[in-house]
Amino acid sequence: MRAIGIISAAVASTYVGASAAAPVEMTVDRLIDICRASSIQDASTKADGLGWQRMSEADTSEWRSAFLGYNGGSVDVVGWKREPSDNMDLLSFWIAVGPNGHQACAYSTTHPAGLLEALQARLGSPDDFDKMEEIESTTAFWKKDGMEYTFSQTRSSAMIQISKDR
Repeated sequence: MRAIGIISAAVASTYVGASAAAPVEMTVDRLIDICRASSIQDASTKADGLGWQRMSEADTSEWRSAFLGYNGGSVDVVGWKREPSDNMDLLSFWIAVGPNGHQACAYSTTHPAGLLEALQARLGSPDDFDKMEEIESTTAFWKKDGMEYTFSQTRSSAMIQISKDR
């Protein structure tokens, strides 16, 4: 009986492990692929592959309300979060219709090591670059193929926003 219990536990842990795969680390290539999606559905399919937790309507409702006030048109938004004990990553993708219609994607992280260098390797030298050592701040901007890429980092927090007009 004890052997059956041990075998059952081993089989169960195999299935649990298979269904709860570890979240995937964000890379610049993954981010750009997600952000270039043509629709909410396409972005969702790509970003769901990260294995991150999908944000609920409650998670995005405050942002949506503020954005609607700014934009004056509709907005569809979807987001994901990854929350290990030592850092947090957030990813959101939205398509706005109205006077300021556009498509954008934002990624924020508390572990930005190598992100700026990876963007430079992928996009080349930034069109605009500013580094302020005294406040530990760096910003970079690229405009390539109708897309705008913005990197900003202050201390150990960074954000990349990728957008295009619609």
